[in-house]
Amino acid sequence: MILKRKYETTDRSLKVSEIIRKAVSEVLVRNEFPINPSFNFPLSVVNVEMNKDLKIAYVYVLTHEEIKKEEIIERLQSCKKYISQEVNKLVDLKFIPKLVFRNDETIDQLNNINTLLKSDKFNKDSNVV
Repeated sequence: MILKRKYETTDRSLKVSEIIRKAVSEVLVRNEFPINPSFNFPLSVVNVEMNKDLKIAYVYVLTHEEIKKEEIIERLQSCKKYISQEVNKLVDLKFIPKLVFRNDETIDQLNNINTLLKSDKFNKDSNVV
């Protein structure tokens, strides 16, 4: 059985996650990555979650391009060192957390909810009341 760790949100972790979010989003908006091909549109940082000891930052990104989600993460992983160096220049923290990039799933969840609300089954159930 795999246990999932819960994120403990303290004031310090919220402050650090906001600082990291602003710095990473500034680096991503510049869109000057040492990768080929580069992104056509800048990436958006939706959320940053810190682990309990503030050593790992989970960065949730979103793009407006028609690219596979796995490819976005692969491109970001290939230039993670560059992004960490740029974030280190922008942030004044004793330790810069390790950046772990993840895709933001909230848009997909909203689309799924929207399609469920528009489905015939939901309309039939809501008309019965």
